[in-house]
Amino acid sequence: MAGGAQEAIDAAKKAYKTADAAGMAWRDMGKAIKSAEAAAKDGKEEKAIKLANMVVMQSKESLKQAELAKTAGPRF
Repeated sequence: MAGGAQEAIDAAKKAYKTADAAGMAWRDMGKAIKSAEAAAKDGKEEKAIKLANMVVMQSKESLKQAELAKTAGPRF
């Protein structure tokens, strides 16, 4: 596995754990990490990095969602 892809996958796994701990890990994040690992194993480093970076971005967005969910509720 290439170094750049592995670093991106490691960052994705860390971001996923953070989102999961906040209770807002999105459904396809785990699948995307597995796909990134498979792509890296097959020598498709660019695809692996793209998938891993997508997970990092989704994790950031899910953390924003978690913050908004804290104040969600009916507004009368």
